Amino acid sequence: MSTGQMMLALGAVILLSFLILRFNGTTFTAQEMTMDSKMGILAISVANSYIDVAKKKAFDEVVMDTTKPTILLSDLTSALGKEPGEVYPDFDDFDDYNLNGEVITDTTTLINPSKSASPTPFYITSTVYYITNANPNTPAMVKTWNKRMDVKVWCDGLVDTIRMSTVSSMW
Repeated sequence: MSTGQMMLALGAVILLSFLILRFNGTTFTAQEMTMDSKMGILAISVANSYIDVAKKKAFDEVVMDTTKPTILLSDLTSALGKEPGEVYPDFDDFDDYNLNGEVITDTTTLINPSKSASPTPFYITSTVYYITNANPNTPAMVKTWNKRMDVKVWCDGLVDTIRMSTVSSMW
C-alpha cells in the first residue's frame, strides 16, 4: 500500500469515527428526550388523578351534615384545610386538599435508566382557596360558592414542575 492510500484509509477511519460518535450522541439525546416526555406525561396523569379524586369529594364539611335543610354562605368553612385527624388519601371534602406547604409522595414511580436505576417518586402539593366569578385566578378574601385548587407535581428527573388547577362550585 502506498503512502497516498494509507492517508486515504486513515482519513476514512477518522471520518467513520466521527460519524459513529455523532450517531451515538444523537441516539442518547433522543433516548433522554423520550424519557423526559414519558415522565412529563406520567406527572400530568398523577396531577389529573389527584384532581379527579378531590373533585369527587363534598364541597365543604358542612355539606355532609344532612340535618341542615339549607346551607348558607356563612356556614362554609373559614379555615380551608384538613380537619384534625385527617390524612391523605382519606380526606372527606374538597378544601382538605389545602396542604399549606405539605408535600405528598405519590406511590406512582418511574424508573429512568439514564438518571439512575432506582424508582423516581412523584411529589404533590396543592392549595385551595375561595374565588369570585369576576376574578377566578386570585384568592378571594371572603367565602364564596367557588373554590379553586392549584396542584403542583414534580420529580427529580422532570425538567419542569407540572401545574394544574380546577374549580369546585356549589350551586
